[in-house]
Amino acid sequence: MKLTYRGVDYDHNPPMLEVSESDILCNYRGRQHRYTYVRHVPFPQPKAELTYRGVAYQTDRHGQRQVAAQTETKSVFSAFQRKLAELTPLMDERRQLLREAARSHSDSIHRSLEHRIAVARAQGNMNLLQQLEDELRQMA
Repeated sequence: MKLTYRGVDYDHNPPMLEVSESDILCNYRGRQHRYTYVRHVPFPQPKAELTYRGVAYQTDRHGQRQVAAQTETKSVFSAFQRKLAELTPLMDERRQLLREAARSHSDSIHRSLEHRIAVARAQGNMNLLQQLEDELRQMA
């Protein structure tokens, strides 16, 4: 198809798609119409060896599933132990960070209570002073 855009001529050849007619027949504005679908052109899938919930399988070039022969049986417990051994140093570091954060938080609350107790003493508010001292004892 020859086209011209702003004085520039060029040939446009749109790609031709293979279509197939469906069995669906309908009416549109009084005329019968049959839907057409683009024919699916399969492309080769990569061959892959996969595992789902402990069951090994593989896919072929057509994307079809094939059950793979199990070469060795692995126990779930040994796999869990291996994974846990890999994660233990990370878990220890995280526990240490959480302990430090909790200690810092409780120190902050303790300082805040001591400040509030000092203010209550300065104001002479014995009722508030008693409540704050009870709260301080509960923290310890």
